[in-house]
Amino acid sequence: MTIDKSILSIDSDDDNKDYLAFSEYLEDDTKRKKNLAAREIQEIADFLVKEIERKKRNQAIKSQKLIPYILKHCDEKYTKEELIGYTYNDVQDIYNELKIEKQQSPLNKIFRFIFNL
Repeated sequence: MTIDKSILSIDSDDDNKDYLAFSEYLEDDTKRKKNLAAREIQEIADFLVKEIERKKRNQAIKSQKLIPYILKHCDEKYTKEELIGYTYNDVQDIYNELKIEKQQSPLNKIFRFIFNL
């Protein structure tokens, strides 16, 4: 009995149709799963982008509330356009710094100046 190397299965009378159909099914299944994963990733990304935009909008609103106080007490150190360009955290830091300076007594300011605190 001779060995036929082109035979893909135990049964020598098999043709390749079943294997081709199975291969095609696997390729289609893989494409469907890739498309599904890509769609899910895109949906999550869209959701996260909307969430980031919403947070930025809320921070901009909060920042707009702090800017008038900063402009009033900063001795023209900052301009309104400059403050609008800053992030919310930067505006919050400037606001807190001015608030602390306003609350300090003149005696504390003198000590800070003398001892460079």
